[in-house]
Order: sequence, then structure tokens, then C-alpha cells
Amino acid sequence: MNGRDLLEPDALRAFAVFAEHRNFTAAAAALHISQPSLHVKIRKIAAALGTELYERDGRRLTLTAAGERLATFALDSRRRLDDFLRDLDREAAPVLTIAAGRGALRWVVDAPVRRLGAAGRRLHLITADRDAALAALATGRADAAVIGYDAPPRQFESTQIAAHPQVLMLDRRHPLAGRTSVRLADLADLDLIVPPAGRPHRRALDRALLDAGVTAQVAAEVDGWDLLVHLASLGIGTTIVNGCVRPPADLCAVPIRDLPRIRYWVAWRRQRLAHVHDLLAEVRRP
Repeated sequence: MNGRDLLEPDALRAFAVFAEHRNFTAAAAALHISQPSLHVKIRKIAAALGTELYERDGRRLTLTAAGERLATFALDSRRRLDDFLRDLDREAAPVLTIAAGRGALRWVVDAPVRRLGAAGRRLHLITADRDAALAALATGRADAAVIGYDAPPRQFESTQIAAHPQVLMLDRRHPLAGRTSVRLADLADLDLIVPPAGRPHRRALDRALLDAGVTAQVAAEVDGWDLLVHLASLGIGTTIVNGCVRPPADLCAVPIRDLPRIRYWVAWRRQRLAHVHDLLAEVRRP
């Protein structure tokens, strides 16, 4: 039996599910087969292709480069089959899966998503940070990913859709609230509400404060623009968020002059361009 024989629909489906879960127990349960049977299927595919498809890192399974390529092919094949079957059933349109962070879904692409839904487009939204959104895109779990800060890797097609200033969100009665803009130096004596260490926004903010010689007074560490702003409304401190975030009635947003704009992209794989065409048309609308 050669590699072509082992890449028939049943084998591809098994590997696609395995690639999604990266766990034999969960993947076998999803496939309704035994775990040993799934082991045999994956081992036979690897042997026929003459390459390892995954490796162990402690208890965690990670796909090799060949495994990632096969996962993309397998998941693409499954998505194309789903699209074909929906067309046969005369459904209005196949499901469009978008992976994006909570903030991007709420504040950056909320209007395009709303318009697509109103037009009858069937959507599946995956809440994911940058790395997880790109992984979903690479493995075929998502048709498009919305990411911020750095441009997507060159393996994907992409278009920039927004660039927002960073703003200081603070109580309207605060002395800085009356300014048209502030500098990082003005933050030296403020209690800041920031994302947890390691998050992209936190890393960029820490670097900027260090370069400006400002020591941040951290009042709270929480994830998500909505929670950052909510704690600011509770009087815990001030926070720095993307300028597209709309302040509640008791807060105001003051641009920070020496912080760069935050840029956003929509990324997709070339094979799915036709599938994401209407999303791209919506995000490019003025």
C-alpha cells in the first residue's frame, strides 16, 4: 500500500481530527474509534509517507513540519467536501470561520461581521489570541484570522484593515482628562491597569515605558480591553487601550503621543480566497 492509498478520505479525516485535538484520546473519541486504532492509522500514514508526522514534548504532542503540511491539506479537503455538500443541499452559503481575539471581534471587525450576518452569511467565530488564530488558519480550522501588532507571516495572504492610536482611558475628573494628548512621562505617578505579563499589548507597553524611563505602578493585571476599561470605571486606576475602544460615560480617552498606532490585518490562505472574498469586501469598506 502506497502513500496515495493511505491518503483516501477516511485516512485524511482521521488525521484532520487528530491535528485539531493534538491528543489521541480526544481525537479517537471524536472519531468514535478506539485509541489503538487511531494510533495504527497515524502510524501507517507516517510509514507510507516516509516521515514523522508528530513528536512528543513531555505530555504535549506537536506536529512536525510534514505533519503541519498534511494537516492543512487534510483540513482543506474536509472543508471543500463540506462546501460541496452544502451546495448540493442548496444552502445559501458555506460557513465562514473567522479566528480573532476578543477585542478585535468586539471593536475592530464588529461592523463587518454584523453586515455579513445581516446579509445572510453563515459565520463561525473562534475567539483566539494571535498565535492560536494563526495556528487555526495554518491548519485549516479557520478561513480567516484577524490579528494585531505585527504583520502575519509571509506564508499567508493578508491585508491591513485598521490602524488605531493608543489612548489613556481615565476618569473624566482626572487632571489629565482635559488634555488633547499625553506622553508616557505623564504616566509616572499613575496606577495602571495592564494585561498579564507575556501578552502582546503588555510586552509592547513594558518596552515603551522602559525606553521612556518610566516606572509603571501596576494596580491590576487583567486580560481583555473590556475588563481593562471596566476596572478603570470602578476607580482601580487608569488603562491604555486601543483607540477604537469606545469609553463609557464616566471615562474619557486621551491619545498618547509617543506610542505607535496598533495595526490590524486580515490573513487567509491563498486556497481560501474565494471563500473569504465577501469578508475582505466588508473590511475594506470605508
